[in-house]
Amino acid sequence: MIFALDMDDGAVTALSFTDDAAARCKAIDVQDGYWRFFDEDGSPLEARFEPASPAGSVETPAAYILQRAMSGRWLQELLEQVTSVNGCGLSTVDELVETLKINRGKRVEQASRGARSK
Repeated sequence: MIFALDMDDGAVTALSFTDDAAARCKAIDVQDGYWRFFDEDGSPLEARFEPASPAGSVETPAAYILQRAMSGRWLQELLEQVTSVNGCGLSTVDELVETLKINRGKRVEQASRGARSK
């Protein structure tokens, strides 16, 4: 699951797969900063655009993929901007907060197990 935050209206859409983001969020809007993406634990994702045309030309961006960002604000830090939530069975900000807590806990637990096995 990933989360897409519409920076215009504060709506968060939960998406089952990263491929769903490209279908839902136009590349030009992503490039212009209208959408921010987050992994299931709320960590930031960044869009990497495939080259659409030769360097230096001004055209609509091509497709993009989402990758874990090296830095950036987590979704938990932007909750005051969230006005609505939908998708993947979520319908309230409280449900979003609970889901983020659960998923963050899973990530911490997996990291902890990985550190112990070394």
